[in-house]
Amino acid sequence: MKEMPYKCNKETVCEENPLGCSFQIMNYSRNTERSSVNLGQHVLLFCQSGHIRITSNKFKEEFLCAGEILFVPRGSDYYGVALSNTILFIHYFNNTVCHAENCILSYLYTHKHIEPKEGKSYFYSKLTVCKQLLHLLDGINGYIDDKTHEPNLWKLKHKELIWLFSKYYTPEELQLFFHPMTDEQIPFKSLVLTHYRKANCTKELAELCGYGLHTFRRIFKNEFGIPVYRWLIQKRAEHIKHRLSMPYIPFSDIIDEFNFSSAQHFNSFCKQYLGDTPGNLRKENTSFTK
Repeated sequence: MKEMPYKCNKETVCEENPLGCSFQIMNYSRNTERSSVNLGQHVLLFCQSGHIRITSNKFKEEFLCAGEILFVPRGSDYYGVALSNTILFIHYFNNTVCHAENCILSYLYTHKHIEPKEGKSYFYSKLTVCKQLLHLLDGINGYIDDKTHEPNLWKLKHKELIWLFSKYYTPEELQLFFHPMTDEQIPFKSLVLTHYRKANCTKELAELCGYGLHTFRRIFKNEFGIPVYRWLIQKRAEHIKHRLSMPYIPFSDIIDEFNFSSAQHFNSFCKQYLGDTPGNLRKENTSFTK
């Protein structure tokens, strides 16, 4: 008799016990370095304040800023350096499938072939922290401060965390974020969204996605409706505008992150694609938020 596929009952209580769950809060002063070889557990890094640069054998380079989450899969080698005074909320965990909560691997495998939404920005291995997650992290922070935490509490908080992921993020966001767990071939659009931040030009993006240049341009135009280079410029401008909204990030860090050849090159890009100089754009954003 053929076994019927599992169907998630979202009303049931999870019976599985997550293994090795823990939560930590780490404070790093500017230029503090940290590295790990052959990471023994999956890690979620929540940047509470500041910003850091992380490189790994799983991804070329990532800049993690306040309000962002980075997933580092088990088995990774990684190196990080704090670019400013930084507070990280770190969650270690092992098992990933929790049927009753429709969690992560089970969730990903039952949500295939969903295309990213038009006009929405995605980040490889990164998500933006939603307010519901902030509430959870605040509560965990309280337990850490009171030193009342214990393994059973962390198991419950891990389950709540995974439940929030499946409730407040879309399948395509989670597919990109947790993709290193599944090790599956991903659709063309997801492939582009996974690699575009590491590419400076169409040729580099085509190579990262494993396509020849001519074929890549043709498929890209069919999928996205605009030429690759124009799309890359738009995405680059979006990310730079977001970085400029964070007053504690020096312009020099943004220049390094986006591979500008000089401050003049950075200034010219902002004037052409964002309508003003970096300094004026930052002042405008600061006055708007006061």
